[in-house]
Amino acid sequence: MKLRTMRHLIVGLLTGTGVFHLLVAFLNAAPGLGLPLAGFGLLFVIIGFFVRNDTNDGSKSHSRNAVLAAIAACSAGLILGGRAYLTNGHPPALILMFAIDIAVIVLGVMWLMKLTVKHRR
Repeated sequence: MKLRTMRHLIVGLLTGTGVFHLLVAFLNAAPGLGLPLAGFGLLFVIIGFFVRNDTNDGSKSHSRNAVLAAIAACSAGLILGGRAYLTNGHPPALILMFAIDIAVIVLGVMWLMKLTVKHRR
């Protein structure tokens, strides 16, 4: 898979899960989960924007820092959301959010590995 394709998949998943988090937060959140879900939703949309922008600002990192932020945010979402799910057991939408988080983490790591190999050549 090409770097650009992986980056676009990451953007789509981040934007989609961001909107999904916001919808669940405002329509069907368990008590006490609305604000964290909305916060993560906004965070995912913002990070998705920065991953989408192949920031060619003269730095060597380009989108690397944004992809690292996406991996970190999804990891935090898995940990905090997993804890909330184990404690409260709802909303069931968290399971889909976990799957998307895992997909973003896997794609992000693959993107970083492929980027490193590309720069070594």
